[in-house]
Amino acid sequence: MTNRRGLVLVGVLFLTLATWMLLAAMLTTAFLHYRLALGAERGAVAGAAAERAVAEALAAAGEARAAGGAWPAPATTPSDVAACGLELVEVAQGDDWYRVRVQAGFEGAIAWREGTAHAAP
Repeated sequence: MTNRRGLVLVGVLFLTLATWMLLAAMLTTAFLHYRLALGAERGAVAGAAAERAVAEALAAAGEARAAGGAWPAPATTPSDVAACGLELVEVAQGDDWYRVRVQAGFEGAIAWREGTAHAAP
């Protein structure tokens, strides 16, 4: 009889241990999903800010090209948008194209966007 009680006690202990391990795995998975979603949201915000800065720079270049017939001088660094830090990474131009690349950072997430404007034929 004592042997059976010991086996039941060991069985209950293993079941309790398995339950706690399952709970720990579920909580870890939930935390990782939360962190991934938070990172994706921050990346989307940084990407949107960089996309906006690229669009503004290309629009200004297109207007300058239409008005004066030449591409503008390399643009200055765009101003930060709220908590997004923007940095002009590259400005390149040729006779019939103008390219700009912007890097945006938002709470640890970094996004790069690039755009090219072409001259009308």
